[in-house]
Amino acid sequence: MRSPLWTLVLAAGAGRRLAPITGRVPKQFWRPDGRTSLLDDTLARLARLAPAARTVTVVDRSHRPYVEAVARPARLGHVVYQPSDQGTAAGVRLGLLHAGADPDATIVMTPSDQGIARPALFHAGLALAIDDVRRGRSEMVAFGVEADRPEQDYGWITPARAEDGRRLASVAAFVEKPEASAAARLFTSGALWNTMVLVTRAGALADRFRRHLPDLAEVFDTASHLRAADQEAFLDRVYASLPRYDFSRDLVAAVDGLSLVVWPNAMGWSDLGTPDRLAEWQSAKRHRHAVVRADDARGTRVTVDFEPRLLASAASE
Repeated sequence: MRSPLWTLVLAAGAGRRLAPITGRVPKQFWRPDGRTSLLDDTLARLARLAPAARTVTVVDRSHRPYVEAVARPARLGHVVYQPSDQGTAAGVRLGLLHAGADPDATIVMTPSDQGIARPALFHAGLALAIDDVRRGRSEMVAFGVEADRPEQDYGWITPARAEDGRRLASVAAFVEKPEASAAARLFTSGALWNTMVLVTRAGALADRFRRHLPDLAEVFDTASHLRAADQEAFLDRVYASLPRYDFSRDLVAAVDGLSLVVWPNAMGWSDLGTPDRLAEWQSAKRHRHAVVRADDARGTRVTVDFEPRLLASAASE
């Protein structure tokens, strides 16, 4: 029997850099002109992978009004309100705590505030990683995108050569927001933009927390043995004093033996972390919606950029 597949959506960011554009609404919840938000789009992409019963969305407690305004709230699945911002590692481990108790479960983890123009390519890469994890070939798979410029504001992944007999490459190194000269060298060498998307086995991720961030892991291991009501009260009491770690820098980058899926630049990925990138994405999104509406009004067949068969095997149990 296949291991269950869960999706873990990280949506607790404050989005302060983009406040002048979004009116202080966190960018993942922002709905310009009433259109779908980035979180809505993320949930729609992931809905083909796992039902709401196996979806966990981590938000901040201050986000409750925005959560209640989500276009299709059922897709949020289990909404987990973190008591305070104690770094991304704590947020990931909090979400993992609510993603079932099966250590063999496969977890697809993604930020909620990224743009992806061609979901078919996104799903094809996920299908490869999910299959690799389920077959025991990899415990953790990272995702990079082919770069088309030496972007300083992104994290980067340096890939290693794929081993004989393996479909996936491996990660040689991570570089976080390099200086201009370093970004130019990374781009020239064929390094990739780090998307922060991850596919892993639940038990493997929990074990890596214990190995690399033991003080944080101890708190959540204690919480995992408590009843639901006691667990919430316990976390409310201790959360503000948790050690602060960055999930990418302090855990993922510290782990050896990560596998790697490379998404093509044609997928149209962006982390939308600056006002210019967000404005450009929203403009392109308006254009795409206008084309779809025009084609639909003329009775033209609208092409949906997704092939359901790509994930038929990966998403089944």
